[in-house]
Amino acid sequence: MKCSRLATFCQVRVSAFSQTPFPCDASLDIRHGVRASCIKTEGGAMKKWLCLAMVAAMAALGAGCAKQKLLTPEEIAAERERQLNMIARTYNGVTPQDALLAADRVFRLADEDYTVSHNPTGLQAQRNWLIYAVLAVAAGTDTWNVITEVLPSGETKVTAMHSGQGASMFGGPVATSGGGTSATGITTPGMQNMTTRPAIYQLFFARLDYLLGKSNEWITCKDAGKLFKDGSLDPFCTVANDRTPDGKSAAQRRAMDKNTKN
Repeated sequence: MKCSRLATFCQVRVSAFSQTPFPCDASLDIRHGVRASCIKTEGGAMKKWLCLAMVAAMAALGAGCAKQKLLTPEEIAAERERQLNMIARTYNGVTPQDALLAADRVFRLADEDYTVSHNPTGLQAQRNWLIYAVLAVAAGTDTWNVITEVLPSGETKVTAMHSGQGASMFGGPVATSGGGTSATGITTPGMQNMTTRPAIYQLFFARLDYLLGKSNEWITCKDAGKLFKDGSLDPFCTVANDRTPDGKSAAQRRAMDKNTKN
């Protein structure tokens, strides 16, 4: 299980409401539910660390209690169709075993902490992660289920579903009966959420396409951040090796680029 520590320079986004980051200093305001991704200063250049802290959603923000629009039957049907199209692809000239072996490799290249278990028609990939800061600790699990189906046309249909579970603990001030404050630790329970935005699925299938010979380009996390913006790429790109098929990790590629420039 990988661990990361938050650096001094941070970007925070209120994960329940906005995809737009705003700057903060090292003393994160953790009264609200935030997602913090860190940036490290090295030699005057800002380099994004592959880390993310999920800090508790507090009642002051009310993110967990936000009122949602009641969907009409037509909107429910449209949303179902959108999600089904998002999580599935069909391949001509590819067997279910070809697809599953390639999917297995997608996960192992993304991060060495993924463990993969196979069954006759699919697989499950799972990894645990841990991120800590001075005042906060977050831990969770990424879980993927990939299933295959041979269609009447002879094509192989691949369906991939991701869910994430996370919990966090942080310290914060609490008022005392004497009118002062004291520090205490607050823990939020683990919550599991199915991923319903397309970014991580787009990255998964882009890499699967490459390994199946359907694409000539392997998409790294650096490139994916520019291409797939609707949703989170964390399951492959946060606290992860992000290896290319030649085995080089993101850190190794950065070191090579730096040596080339020098």
